[in-house]
Amino acid sequence: MCGTSQDGLDLADVSFTFDPASGWSYDLHYGHTYSLPETLLTQIKSAKRASAFELAKLDVSFGKFCGEIVRSYLRETHSKASFIGSHGITIFHQPNIGLTTQIGSGATIASYSGLQTVSDFRQQDVCKGGQGAPLVPSCDQHLFPTYSHTVNLGGFANVSVLRPGLKGFDTGPCNLLLNHLARERGMLYDEGGQLARSGNLNSTFLEALNALTYYHGAPASLGSEYVQFEVFPAMARFSTLDLADRLCTVNHHIAQQISRHLKDASSVLVTGGGAHNAFLRELLKEKIAAKITLPDASLIDSKEAICFAFLGLRRILHQVNIYSVSTGSSADSSAGAVYLP
Repeated sequence: MCGTSQDGLDLADVSFTFDPASGWSYDLHYGHTYSLPETLLTQIKSAKRASAFELAKLDVSFGKFCGEIVRSYLRETHSKASFIGSHGITIFHQPNIGLTTQIGSGATIASYSGLQTVSDFRQQDVCKGGQGAPLVPSCDQHLFPTYSHTVNLGGFANVSVLRPGLKGFDTGPCNLLLNHLARERGMLYDEGGQLARSGNLNSTFLEALNALTYYHGAPASLGSEYVQFEVFPAMARFSTLDLADRLCTVNHHIAQQISRHLKDASSVLVTGGGAHNAFLRELLKEKIAAKITLPDASLIDSKEAICFAFLGLRRILHQVNIYSVSTGSSADSSAGAVYLP
């Protein structure tokens, strides 16, 4: 799994067990985030502007990197892994015109890793009129059923509603905004939200962010195009504000947009890279009445990779892994392209 923030490749070695009485459970054997090579990361960051030929090459290059990481891990650990579920990196996501594109060639990953690989999970749902996202709610329903809601704090913040009924959506951009601002200070990210904590909330900036059109319609899924063309221009109007104040205000904005969807929550599991942001965690606890659970670091960092492994398992078993109630498509799917090594 490599999320929208593109801050590393998350590898999870996980096994799943099904019990007819209690359902699915998982056992995480290993989880680690591997840094992307600088050259590859630069190419990924500019992929939206790449030519068709360059994008095709990048698809293979990123697939090779993923496959080699897995092959090295297998040699070092003698893991009993039997397949890979790979999300890839989303480059384009505009389901309203039937388009979603993830790079990370499944055929290449299978060839270099030596393992059966399931990839390209989103396209089938988009073809059925769905958002192709979120995919994680179907996993959360099976693997984390004791919670009423789960929240992932990644490039975008996502909420899975597990009861009553199953649904999921993006509440808005998260680490994409925070990391964008942190880079003004030469930082990859604002560690622990320390710089944000030192700033002051700017109400005018907050109102401008909350006024963005996405927050006044039915929640759906977002792509980085939305951030590039709508959110960043709105933020640029406040570029003369102190950086700490802007970071502080964006953290408040993120927490506010998440909390408005959790008014009926009873128990919330919070994971993703943003869960390491102590300032954002505190804001969420202030704004959400429900009990919030922060698991250990291995699950915080590996949950989405675990979920895509589970999606891959369900595909191999020919079971439904994408639910139309979550994505808005016309029908459920057992989605993903399967490649043999």
